Amino acid sequence: MPIEVFTDDWARACCENLNRRGTLRASAAGWDAPVVLVMEADAALGVETERACWFELRKGECRAGPARSTYGAWRRSASVAARPAAWRRILEGETDPVAAVMQGKLRLARGNLMALARYAPVARELVAAAAEAGGAFPPPRL
Repeated sequence: MPIEVFTDDWARACCENLNRRGTLRASAAGWDAPVVLVMEADAALGVETERACWFELRKGECRAGPARSTYGAWRRSASVAARPAAWRRILEGETDPVAAVMQGKLRLARGNLMALARYAPVARELVAAAAEAGGAFPPPRL
């Protein structure tokens, strides 16, 4: 049975994949801050409450924190948020995460876009690791 996206197990699987890939070391060597990925609530798509996963990326290593139904405690972290449909397209490889930011489908909820722009390869690595982890989205409400 696949892991549901934006849960503790999914976040851990993403980090394991990211660390196993080994490419994070080069792309995030200077990165020293947590990142929060936020899936906004959309009851029609089966996501009753906002979900947030915290990833600590320090000098090319990833560690996942617990998933939360709100990311208020992590507001100092760089945070990117999107609706479930946008995350599905990003995780299925239909949309590049950097392009999604430019199109407004993935928004920087917290952090400095210019500072994060130089770490675009980190975003792509994180999304690739998340895609490898797979994950099921909740079934849509009928």
